[in-house]
Amino acid sequence: NEGLPMAILEAMAAGLAVIATPVGGIPEAVLDEHTGALVAPGDAQALAMAVRRVLQEPALAVRWGEAGRERIEQHFSPAASEAALMALWQQVAR
Repeated sequence: NEGLPMAILEAMAAGLAVIATPVGGIPEAVLDEHTGALVAPGDAQALAMAVRRVLQEPALAVRWGEAGRERIEQHFSPAASEAALMALWQQVAR
């Protein structure tokens, strides 16, 4: 059971629009209407509508994909993790 599924992070890193449910840590990565779409768990109609929207609006899929890749680079990449750990270490070391 992953709190933040690697498949979502990998899809975003690949520049793909993501459609997911807002459970666990997913909302930390997927920002609704910015890097993808978040639909309520079990809401098949909302899921179908989100998929249809991405298929019918290719520019939206590209925009979400680009925003998702940027979010991964800024918040979830090794460089971002290193910077966050260094900042934390510097606070503790004071």
